[in-house]
Amino acid sequence: MPHRSWFRQRVSKASGGGTYDDVTFGPVDPGQRYTIERLAVEDETTAPTGDIRVYVDGHGYLHWELEQDSPAAATLYWLKGERPLRLHEGESLVARFTGATSGDKLHMYLEGYLEEGGG
Repeated sequence: MPHRSWFRQRVSKASGGGTYDDVTFGPVDPGQRYTIERLAVEDETTAPTGDIRVYVDGHGYLHWELEQDSPAAATLYWLKGERPLRLHEGESLVARFTGATSGDKLHMYLEGYLEEGGG
């Protein structure tokens, strides 16, 4: 039977000022699975000129989960759904910030469960 434990994590990055910046959680280690119950993204510093998109990567294509057009600065954007988001072995969760200013503080906030063992 797998061991299940609660986790809460913030993944952060300073923008390089390029076309886009990726804030990445993962990849998931062998024998693990994450169930994300709550997810939020934020550019703490200034409003990006593009958008924020969140996707799952690691299985041959980008599986889009969230898009926020014209995001405001210092505003949390929540993934709202009727089901939790699951990340399996080898997958990563990525928040892509398009048009952030160099030095912007970019964040992805996650809460949920980590399952280890049991296949």
